[in-house]
Amino acid sequence: MGVLRTVVLLLLAAVTASGARAETVRLLTIDAAPWASLDAAGRPAGALPAIAAELSARTGHTVTIDLMSLARMERELGEYDCTIILWSERRAALVERGEDVYPMPFGVIARKGVTLDSYDDLLPLVISVVRSLAIDPRFDADPALHKDFDTDYLQGLRKIAHRRLDAVAGAIPTIRYQALKAGLADEMGQHLTLRTVPLTLQWVRTSPRLGLLPEFNRAIQAMRADGTLDRILAANHYSP
Repeated sequence: MGVLRTVVLLLLAAVTASGARAETVRLLTIDAAPWASLDAAGRPAGALPAIAAELSARTGHTVTIDLMSLARMERELGEYDCTIILWSERRAALVERGEDVYPMPFGVIARKGVTLDSYDDLLPLVISVVRSLAIDPRFDADPALHKDFDTDYLQGLRKIAHRRLDAVAGAIPTIRYQALKAGLADEMGQHLTLRTVPLTLQWVRTSPRLGLLPEFNRAIQAMRADGTLDRILAANHYSP
């Protein structure tokens, strides 16, 4: 299978090279591990860089990556070709939506020993919420919930370790990864998913390389079909 896959990738690259000029595609995404962050050598690492490398191999185009905070990324995305980030209708005028890459689950993770089987189980809990982060419409607007607002997930995780609260709300894989890196994975218990938001390929409408979107969509579809996408995601703490 490894030899066959290599041959297929070489053929795809050859077709691209013979049929159209190879391009350099500038991709911008959020700086947030395990999706994407800089390693000790200052190189992008995580799920997104691995996906970008595979897209480069399959299309024959070079994909470069820049990482920014979400707020800065939203301001500067128009200067790039594309992004792979959580889909938002607020961005629809700026970008054309491409293939979905991963259904990001948002919800609440309780500390170990706390029952979290249904929404009603949230009512007696003190829950860390990152300020301005949307979790789910019902959760966000519910005045009956006891919310403790923090600046980031790590602050909430540390409070869990000191038994100052019961749960952390947000993107489930990101919270679990940050707990693992902080040595707090054993503190975490059940989680309750409240909604999913797709991480999606999005191409800037004013990009001179907008015509490459169908080619990149097909590459993602092929990665999903042959299992490559699931393998990359699982290796970077995103469950299929």
